[in-house]
Amino acid sequence: MPGQPHRLLYMYRKFLEGEVLTSGQLQDMVSEEIEIVSRRTIQRDLRLLQKLDPSLVGVEKGREIFWSIPRDYRYPKQVVRFDTNELLAFHFLKAHLKTFRGTVIEKDVERLYKKIEKLAPYEVVLDETIYWDQNVGYYDYSKLNDILEKVIKATATKGWYQVTYNAPKTGTSKDIIARFETIFSYLGLLYVVAYIPKHKIHVSLAIHNISNLQELPDYFDVAPPFNFREWSSYRFGVFSGEIFDVKLLIKKEFKHFFLNRRWHVSQVEKFDKDGNLILEMKVPVGVDLINWILSWSDAIIILEPPELIKKVVNRLAQALNNYKIMFPDIKPKLDETEDDKYEAPTEEKMETSTPKEVKEPASKYKITLKSKKKS
Repeated sequence: MPGQPHRLLYMYRKFLEGEVLTSGQLQDMVSEEIEIVSRRTIQRDLRLLQKLDPSLVGVEKGREIFWSIPRDYRYPKQVVRFDTNELLAFHFLKAHLKTFRGTVIEKDVERLYKKIEKLAPYEVVLDETIYWDQNVGYYDYSKLNDILEKVIKATATKGWYQVTYNAPKTGTSKDIIARFETIFSYLGLLYVVAYIPKHKIHVSLAIHNISNLQELPDYFDVAPPFNFREWSSYRFGVFSGEIFDVKLLIKKEFKHFFLNRRWHVSQVEKFDKDGNLILEMKVPVGVDLINWILSWSDAIIILEPPELIKKVVNRLAQALNNYKIMFPDIKPKLDETEDDKYEAPTEEKMETSTPKEVKEPASKYKITLKSKKKS
């Protein structure tokens, strides 16, 4: 049964978290989360807690007394207990802090480094690994310092800005009014989540496509609360769209690449009778999902929906057709046991051979491939 020990521990934890509370506020919190108590009971608990830890102080303001533990007393001098992921975070933070040596904040960083060293001694993360970027094809932002500084300022101040955004496909630009919420990275690119009041939605803008930012101090609008987890749940990667129930078959010889990896917050993992992994997600059928599936084309078979199957098959057919045109004598081999799956003709064959249509393997699925006419 709950009692005074539970209440004392609960209140003490709140004070260690830095909260400043009155007895009335504590009464409401304890009554809601532990047991219904009177304000006088809370006041007795506070007096006892102050005897146990003299660092708890009460400051009188008007008719209320605000209780808190000053910041200098909230950090224990002994090594604290924390779970594995926090310990790993401390080690990575230590490695990052080293990169600030020799800068204007070196002394401040060194004090923090010494505190973390007591919690996470020894070296487990090499300095060289911090900026060892294995994200192939990452964008070079060295020439966009001016835009990056403006984006950072706009995101920090949460003001309204007129954004000049370039559309690379059409080669045009347009001005939109937006408020920036957060910056994130994806596949070597930096994006900013922006609220567009005209359409009342949050969208992702590629920072390298922003050519200008102009603050609008006289503009006023109300942006809804932003929750990144909820926002990202309607995307696979960066872009949103109509949500589909997607079901993928991961061939059993590849399933170890997919198990215990989080591809989307909605994913569900199952197995069929043959030991293949079945991955189910509720995601938009967009370019990010299609590109991801194509990157695992030898491992993934799409089971649902038909819209996604058609789009991926069309992309594969277009890729194969490109090679048929450029290299008509290279014939694909479907024997998966061989490392070299493509047979290149000899010089003699190349001189005498003529382009022939490659016969596609039979399939139990009948899919009509549609292609867009090129102007």
